[in-house]
Amino acid sequence: MRFPPRLLRKRLLASYALCAVLLVTAYVVLRNPALKTQQQKTNAHLVSRVTSLFSNKLGLQCDRFTSYKEEPRNHWQYYGYDENENNLAQNELNNLLSITADQEQELTRVHSLLMETYLTEKNSLFRSFQDLYANHYDEKSAGIVYVSGKEYYWLTILSIKFIRDELKDETPIEIFIPFYDKNDQYCNKISMVFPDVSCSYFNNYLSTRAVSKLSGYQYKALALLLTKFNNVLYLDSDNIPLEQPSKLFEGEKYNKHGMVCWPDFWKRSTHPAFYRSSGLDRHSHIIAATPSVESGQIMVNKKTHFKTLLLAYYYNLHGPDFFYPLFSQGFPGEGDKETFYLASRVTDEGSFLMTGIKTKIVGYIDSQNLFHGQSILQIDPDDVHKYAFFHCNYPKLQVDKLTKAYFFDQQTNTRRRSWQIMRDAKKDSNAGGMVTLKKGIKVDLELRVWTLIHELLVKDFKGFRLFESIGNDEMGDVVKEHIYFLKNQGTLIT
Repeated sequence: MRFPPRLLRKRLLASYALCAVLLVTAYVVLRNPALKTQQQKTNAHLVSRVTSLFSNKLGLQCDRFTSYKEEPRNHWQYYGYDENENNLAQNELNNLLSITADQEQELTRVHSLLMETYLTEKNSLFRSFQDLYANHYDEKSAGIVYVSGKEYYWLTILSIKFIRDELKDETPIEIFIPFYDKNDQYCNKISMVFPDVSCSYFNNYLSTRAVSKLSGYQYKALALLLTKFNNVLYLDSDNIPLEQPSKLFEGEKYNKHGMVCWPDFWKRSTHPAFYRSSGLDRHSHIIAATPSVESGQIMVNKKTHFKTLLLAYYYNLHGPDFFYPLFSQGFPGEGDKETFYLASRVTDEGSFLMTGIKTKIVGYIDSQNLFHGQSILQIDPDDVHKYAFFHCNYPKLQVDKLTKAYFFDQQTNTRRRSWQIMRDAKKDSNAGGMVTLKKGIKVDLELRVWTLIHELLVKDFKGFRLFESIGNDEMGDVVKEHIYFLKNQGTLIT
């Protein structure tokens, strides 16, 4: 039987289309072996769609924000030291980053589209996200989320070790890694060593091409959108909780506001053009008086704040070229740090950001009486007298890369402690309210952390090579020397 040419062409085209659909389906299934639950599959579909929408249709059609009228460093100011007001003067904020009328108009355009159309029930994609959170998220589920990978595995492992062994906390943990690599055995090993730890890969949810366009600070917003938990404590890998995460999830401030952010050392430096373009102009004087955000830890309820997380994802997708400089204007730590808090204000979903306190820094004083900061201390949102996080951000505890300068005073060549004292960040005449770390947190944290490091090397991961440059046993010997000093010679000031 012969078919007419036109019908034959239609049948061939239909066959090709069917084959294409089957191939794509097979590719997705093979590429996403980890996506087993309906929650994961739906999330992958929706986040892929919103990534395309935010990246393409809602991209900003203007020049990148790169031009400065004045040197930002000349305007850096610590938060909490002025008796009368904490906010930088408006003329200062207007005269740092150069924002033209056309650039501000473009910011206004995209915010209008987002807040009046795409992040409302008018939009089918937004309604699909509503259904996702309503039907596939248990409002009581809670967990800790990290973004990790080759450079950060060790830090993630140490943070988890402290949670599991020191705090005795069994809160589930999900580790996000940018790309799946069949030769990367770290996650399998971590899951074997610690209970209730799982790994997820961004390229199981998005195409490898889409993930490759992201880096660094941009990953955090994506992890918060994709995690299987509803109540989330996000931690940077170099962050060590000092309180049980399970107790933090029970906190009054978190349960009242649904989102908690922690303050940085610095005054807020957000450009006034943001307030005008986002509809926050009438609240700008209130927001401008808040401290900048230190986002090494974030707590968020995804059901109550998914609009915030979507907007924060948009800010981060376009962060390096536009929103990072707009929000921080060259102040220290510029990156994703402000995106979550400011998104919560634009969406009116709200959040709790601690104000009126001076964020503490931990470090040591050398033989020349110079202070060297090492870590950031963050308080319990419900109790200003308790500390909840120890963000060891400089230098990071990459034990295989720490030089002699970390362990020894360079003038006297004698071994020393690194976490001796805690103080206010500003170097004022009275050393900024300096007290000893032991007095502040009631434990010899440095000894405890290095003891756990030794256990990881010679016990938990024995037979598994943690570092490329040195074996676990050899590194363990180096650590053992420092532990001996901390126990026997490293006099702890109390």
